[in-house]
Amino acid sequence: MSMSQHRGSMNQIVDRVADINPTKLGWNLVVGVVRLYELCSQSNPADVYSLEMVLQDEQGDRIHCSIPKANIVVFKTLIRENGIYSMRNFIVKGNNNFVKTTGHKYKLNFYLKTCVSRLPSDTFHLNPFSYVPLPEIEAMVGMNRIHLLDFIGQVVGKENAQDMVTKSGQQSKCIALYLEDLEQNRMKCTLYGESVEKVISFMDKPENEPVILVAQLFKPHFYLNEVSVQNSLYASRVFFNPDIPDVISFKNSLMKQGERASQPISHIDRQPQYSVSHELSAGAFPVKTIEEILNMTTETLCWVVGTIVSIEVGATDWFYASCKTCPRKVKENKDRYFCEYCGKVGFNPPLRYRLNVVITDGTGCVNVIIWNQEAKLIMGKPASDMRDLSKSESTNSYPKAFDSLLEMKFLFKISVGKKNISTLDQGADPSVSNLLAISGQTDNESDGIGVAVVSLSKDSVMESNSDIGLETPAKSTGVEFVSNSTIMVGMDSPDMQGSSNKTTRRGAGKRKIE
Repeated sequence: MSMSQHRGSMNQIVDRVADINPTKLGWNLVVGVVRLYELCSQSNPADVYSLEMVLQDEQGDRIHCSIPKANIVVFKTLIRENGIYSMRNFIVKGNNNFVKTTGHKYKLNFYLKTCVSRLPSDTFHLNPFSYVPLPEIEAMVGMNRIHLLDFIGQVVGKENAQDMVTKSGQQSKCIALYLEDLEQNRMKCTLYGESVEKVISFMDKPENEPVILVAQLFKPHFYLNEVSVQNSLYASRVFFNPDIPDVISFKNSLMKQGERASQPISHIDRQPQYSVSHELSAGAFPVKTIEEILNMTTETLCWVVGTIVSIEVGATDWFYASCKTCPRKVKENKDRYFCEYCGKVGFNPPLRYRLNVVITDGTGCVNVIIWNQEAKLIMGKPASDMRDLSKSESTNSYPKAFDSLLEMKFLFKISVGKKNISTLDQGADPSVSNLLAISGQTDNESDGIGVAVVSLSKDSVMESNSDIGLETPAKSTGVEFVSNSTIMVGMDSPDMQGSSNKTTRRGAGKRKIE
């Protein structure tokens, strides 16, 4: 890599961020770094995988940019947040991250010939915040794959902090704040992880002025036709009463409204968790047939009723050994393992379910995978216990207990994304012509609702709140629903690594209909 001088880099025509596309490598940009953060190993924070940036040009357009691990040492001391730089030569890729920091169709990667030089701070005025009005966020309900955004508001209410357990088994906390803009539009803002301690320490101070929250790169969250916002695991930042012109202007406007500027922050009781029946009755997402899902040409979230008609696993491929820190697949070597994802070394890795089944509703069939948490709820025991029980069975097939799933009917919530649509457009192998691969989630970085499964075959009222990783008993609604839990469909779940979007029928699998 090389670092060019300001004069030489400016001899070329400066490109606009909005114009970036994959037709060339030699893009010449003058941009500010509005966000700079590291992606690290969960088990070893000192192990940095990449440097991530959100770049913004003079026109206010943004694009995401990554610096791979091998190139971090060259640029880590040069690039600073809120600095302005001349940058040239990038690899342009599709912006397909599950969590998108910008709405740009593409993102940038540094490579061998990328050149960077620092420019004077007065090259152009850089505002690192691009606020989206609360009514515009409200209007995003029902839209899929929304990118992270900035907003500003007065804190008018708060709930008590709650303990929680993430999907990777980590202890954490969450807290909900309630914000209002100058027009008194209100929105709920949920904070997770380290941000909670920042909130608690700030709120403990005496209130002698209004508390203004500035959120950077937060994600909209949709449920029951209601919109809230929450922080992302790595990219998000939150500020309370920062000394910046936007906050000063906001406070001045509040002062003109009299009592609003001095109103105390009210305590709000935690809102009850809603069941699937509430969501269905509210009409938040439509119920579709499998045929309609397979013919979709736009991204959407919907429900589908399906009956399990085939168990598509053999004797040993319905489970896998996983890392104890994260749910990724690992390879064992004499009871010892190394996780390539988080860098963890450990012993005796736990087993996790990976149940590949076919469901039908009479209009078509689709291949889905039921992952660990949901399989445990359905089968009533962990994968390790199921494997121990199956050892006594003299068969080369899957455990006989799985046959109880055949002809069971479930209600699945499915997120149909661009990847699914493009996969179907390309056609599929005739043996799996109704295959649908759905993108999965990754702990707190999950952006989509994914897939939920509700049993229509048995009566129970246990639900799990997949959005925050908490498992809580739900109140009985009088409807025969069970297990409102997120499941993963397809091959892109965080439970697995190196899997594909193509499934083949197992000879040992049982099929009720052909």
